Amino acid sequence: MAANKPGLADLKALRRQQAEADAPKPRTRKVSPKKRGTQPGPSEPAAVAATSGAVQHFAQADVGLSTEDRTLFRRAVKMVQPIKDAKRASLPPVPRATADLLRQRREVAMGKDSPALSAISDHYAPAKLDDGSFIQAGHGPDLIKDLKRGKWPIEASLDLHGSTLDEARERLEQFLQSCLAHGIKCVRIVHGKGYGSKDGAPVLKETVRRWLSQMQAVKAYTECAEHDGGSGAVQALLRLK
Repeated sequence: MAANKPGLADLKALRRQQAEADAPKPRTRKVSPKKRGTQPGPSEPAAVAATSGAVQHFAQADVGLSTEDRTLFRRAVKMVQPIKDAKRASLPPVPRATADLLRQRREVAMGKDSPALSAISDHYAPAKLDDGSFIQAGHGPDLIKDLKRGKWPIEASLDLHGSTLDEARERLEQFLQSCLAHGIKCVRIVHGKGYGSKDGAPVLKETVRRWLSQMQAVKAYTECAEHDGGSGAVQALLRLK
């Protein structure tokens, strides 16, 4: 008996089977719990049981959340450790100066501690020591020696080159008041040697020194060393509160 020949239906079935065999199968990727960082999603009771003391610390933070969001939140804070109470009090920063010192500085800045330069004579000739130095009454000559040897470093400097007398007066007054207000004790004032003046006389040099010698805030001054300006500058020691 002759074998049955495959028909059209058999051919269609064979093609369908071949197509199913050739179709790409979906690949499933297994991620281990260690790589994922968290365990597979537990149910709500399991999540609550797994919470640590840190999670309980945030117990009030999940009020009003859905069950799913609450579960995710508790998983996120599971490893969080609450800050331990160090029993430390947070105090405001301590001011650098006392209220009394600040008041004294304000008074100095307002000119209450020394006369304004506008009230000082340009022609006053004080009794002075040798080498272009001056010292207020009540202080010994050792003060000048200490000033010359650099016991007090120069903390601020003012250059009056090119200034007229009126400009120099205003700039010097503002400079000294600012130094007193900020607690600066030793300053340098560059007045020049007078080579650029019309008559060749050191007008600004002599006048600035006269001003300084009349101010109670200036305890002493002396000519600077050559590397700091020589005879064209003085370093002054200010009287601080």
